[in-house]
Amino acid sequence: MDSHRGQWPIAAVLALLMGGELVLMNGPGRAEALVWLLSVPPCIAAVASFKSRAFTIPVTVASIFLASFVIRLYSVNLPTLLSPLTVAETAACLVLTAVIVREEPRRAAMWSVGSLMAVSFFAAIVRDNWLSGRNYNEILGSLVLGFGAIGVGLYFRARDTESGRLIAAAVTDAQKEERIALARELHDVVAHHVTGMLVQAQAALEVSDDDPRAAHRLLPGIVRSGTEALGAMRRLVGTLRQGGEDVATTDLAADVISTVERTRELGFETRLRIDLPDEVPPELGRSVLRLVQESLTNVHKHAVSPTMIDVEISRTPGGALRVIIADDGRPHELNQGGYGLVGMRERVDLLGGLFSAGPRENGWQVLAELPLEGKK
Repeated sequence: MDSHRGQWPIAAVLALLMGGELVLMNGPGRAEALVWLLSVPPCIAAVASFKSRAFTIPVTVASIFLASFVIRLYSVNLPTLLSPLTVAETAACLVLTAVIVREEPRRAAMWSVGSLMAVSFFAAIVRDNWLSGRNYNEILGSLVLGFGAIGVGLYFRARDTESGRLIAAAVTDAQKEERIALARELHDVVAHHVTGMLVQAQAALEVSDDDPRAAHRLLPGIVRSGTEALGAMRRLVGTLRQGGEDVATTDLAADVISTVERTRELGFETRLRIDLPDEVPPELGRSVLRLVQESLTNVHKHAVSPTMIDVEISRTPGGALRVIIADDGRPHELNQGGYGLVGMRERVDLLGGLFSAGPRENGWQVLAELPLEGKK
């Protein structure tokens, strides 16, 4: 009974019930026709309750009240079923009860359902003389129908509440994932360039007293790294504002070569081997580039006296890209780890790949295998 999808089938059922009553009257007189017309407002109110319930209860109560007087005054005999009301009125009241219990606040729902029960009891007394007629079947049937409608409304109310909880939890999870992705991009992209600036600035400080010209030669690299960091930040902010997909690379090989060249400019001897397929999915290319950038940043920050860095990107027989970044430096004694390895592992896990990082016999190695066809 979703609010709007259930509206028109119920309208069709109520229309059929009213049409059936008209046929059973077999040429109704004025009193019968008036009672039949008075059953139209409750049916309209029941259909309208799916969108707005502002006047549905007053209209229904007034119509049943007036119809009861007409039936009593002119001794109108209309078909009923398990209720003192006509079949159409009974169906309309059941729909109203279920919708109100589902949608309205508890206090408002109690008043509305109480009003419907009160007018139904009034109709039972006026139309069928329940107080002395002992119509036990109708009394029991009315109770069953009424509590059944309330139960249906409570069921859908509970389902809506649970659905709301699930949606809220999904939104919270999505926001958390967005924050993690943002933190990962900031760490991998901006920190990479800032680390380059820091290494060059430290080198300039070391040689500034003995060789000012050498220090001066390092300044363009610092400026370039700062410009690239600013550009990366602007691209990231633009992506967040526009809500689009952040495609970090359109030419993976060229971007990896550029990253390795910047490492060489910092004074680290670096070997590069690349064997890429003709087409690399953008998401995969972005992750590979970030893995290379973050791994090289970690070498700059944490490796002690590395003499050679090896960067290898190759295809595997199993249809994946293997990324290996290894160095021969000693791990820094104060290195307690950080968010870099966590971010790399998250990137690889999101693409359904394999990741490992740790010391080797001589140095440190990062290894990742990313499926070319996406997450399996």
